[in-house]
Amino acid sequence: MKKQTKNPVIFILALVTVLTALTFSAYLVFFKKGEPVKVTQTNGQSKVNITSAVGSGPIRFTTALDNNYFYDNKNVYLYIDLEADKIEGASKRTPMNISIVIDRSGSMSERNKLEFVKKAVDYIIEETTSDDYVSVVTYDDYVDVLQRSMIIRDKYELQEKIKALQPGGFTNLSGGMFEGYDQVNNSYMRGYVNKVFLLSDGLANRGITDRYKLADMVREKSRRDGITISTFGVGTEFNENLMTDIADYGRGSYYYIKNSSDIPEIFASELRGIRNLVGQGTKMKVRFPARNLRVAKVFGYPYEVTGDEVVIDFKDVFAGQKKSVLIKFDITGKLDRKLKFENELTYEDVTSDFRIVHETSVNEIAEAGSMEEYSTSRNETVVQNVAMFEANELMENALKEADNGNYETARTIIKDARGYMDQQMNEVAPSPEMRRQSDNINRYEDDLKSAETKSEEEKSDMQKSGKYDNYNTRKKNE
Repeated sequence: MKKQTKNPVIFILALVTVLTALTFSAYLVFFKKGEPVKVTQTNGQSKVNITSAVGSGPIRFTTALDNNYFYDNKNVYLYIDLEADKIEGASKRTPMNISIVIDRSGSMSERNKLEFVKKAVDYIIEETTSDDYVSVVTYDDYVDVLQRSMIIRDKYELQEKIKALQPGGFTNLSGGMFEGYDQVNNSYMRGYVNKVFLLSDGLANRGITDRYKLADMVREKSRRDGITISTFGVGTEFNENLMTDIADYGRGSYYYIKNSSDIPEIFASELRGIRNLVGQGTKMKVRFPARNLRVAKVFGYPYEVTGDEVVIDFKDVFAGQKKSVLIKFDITGKLDRKLKFENELTYEDVTSDFRIVHETSVNEIAEAGSMEEYSTSRNETVVQNVAMFEANELMENALKEADNGNYETARTIIKDARGYMDQQMNEVAPSPEMRRQSDNINRYEDDLKSAETKSEEEKSDMQKSGKYDNYNTRKKNE
């Protein structure tokens, strides 16, 4: 019987059909809407697990553990990244309800500080539209409401009031700040940027002056009223720790303005940054296995822990904005089972009639079969952020010691920070944030060498500059 000859054309067609089917199946697996995508890429040191961003609205988030396994480690790290969509060429910005709170104490006469503030306020007034509510509060010993919260019909009249401002006496920062809150609260509107701008060049020496009491009061106002606050410290005499706390607990931004001439541009930069609100009442909740872990630290933003849940309240999120958080867990008991982290992002979508958005993801960690499996399963992105945030915390500790005049202790801590960062940069490919933090440490270490011989003004600038560099790095500000 004659042997049948295979047709090469049929064989090629069959092969093409199979390859096409496999390609289409791969497409469905990797790009099916709403399903997480996991890509595993191997480099010389670690396996990098990248999970696709979760988000059906204008804000997306990713979560990842430093390792998907546990072995003999003492800590577990969970990293969270939020990113809002950019809105290119938006024809209309979000309306504002803002209060500008101006320090007009006696020291504001130095280096034309008050004159530059007047220019900044002029700029803000010119930028307002018929939808915006604006109030202006001034303070020295006493608090004065120069302009109650309203839509500005006559910009020239208000600008003339600003122009007539003169420096006065002491610094009742708390009185001015809380009046600013009240003015915004009087005109509070959903979907508006409801915000206080607080400026000071001096130490709070009238009204409530305790840093921690003020921070607690700001935290409560933020929680209850939903109003955010940004702070602007001018010169070298203000309390930067207080101003940073107010901005952090008030869910705003902090600025150190060394040169008075920079005041107008920095105010303008803040105004540009809040141009398009996309999410309001934004919160991130992480439910963790409290039987095995406890929250040791949350890097990046204030937080609250209740039972097995940690909550980070971001409040307002603006177009193009990024926010990063690292949660450090201590292992408190034997890890003898797979552990689960349930993450939930909630916010009101301002771009879509305030619909309530709920987005969730899950991260799991299991026992490694060997030390080799554990050591080769690190998430490189998370490990890079662990290095940056931990080094950032070490530098904060050095800055606190220097605040108290303990320069030798500060030098020891900053040397340890440099050694830690050098080691991390040898163990993992350095990220831009790691390099930036390393530069901060090196710069501050150099400044500390001659700390005892610096003038008081130079010491103050050294501390404010070091803290501001550290602040912007952990917030990942440009």
